[in-house]
Amino acid sequence: MQKSVFSGKRKTILSLLCSFCFILPSCRQDIDLASDEIYKIEKVTSIQTLFESIGRQPEIAENLVQAAENIAGYGDVSELTPIGESISKQFGYARGTCISACAEAIARQPESHVVLTETAVKFLGKYNNDTGITTQINEYSKIKALPGILKGISSEPEAFDSINEMSKILLGVDLVKK
Repeated sequence: MQKSVFSGKRKTILSLLCSFCFILPSCRQDIDLASDEIYKIEKVTSIQTLFESIGRQPEIAENLVQAAENIAGYGDVSELTPIGESISKQFGYARGTCISACAEAIARQPESHVVLTETAVKFLGKYNNDTGITTQINEYSKIKALPGILKGISSEPEAFDSINEMSKILLGVDLVKK
C-alpha cells in the first residue's frame, strides 16, 4: 500500500514539473516583451548626449547624428512606436530630458538651432504629429524639458525665439502667450 502512495506522489511531482516546464517559457516571453519596451526608453535616453555634442561641435553634426543612429540602433522615433502604456511615463521623462539638452545646446550654439531642432524631431518626434507621441507622453516630457528650456533662455536670452520655436514643434507649447 505504501508503494502506491509513493507512486501517487511521484505522479504529482512529475505533473508539477511538466506544468512548470510549459509555464516557464511563456513567462520568459513576457519578460522579453517588458525588456523590449524598457529598451526603447534606454535608446531615447542615450540620445541626450547627441544634443550636447552638437552644441559643442556643430560643424560635425552630420557625423554625430550618423554615429548616434548607428550606435543607438534607431534613426527615427517612428522606429520606437507604438509606445506601450506601461512605459509612457518613463518614455516621456526620457524624451523631456533630451528636449532639455536640446534647448541648452541651442543656447550654446544659437546659429545651430535648425539642425538641433531637426535632429530632435527625428529622434524624439513632434507633438501632434503621427509620430506616436501621445498627450500623456508629451505631458511627462514637458516636466523634464522645463529646466533646460529655462536654463537655455537665461544663459542666452538672444536664443529665446529659437528655443520657443523648438518648444512649439516638440512640445506644442508657445513660451509666450500673445
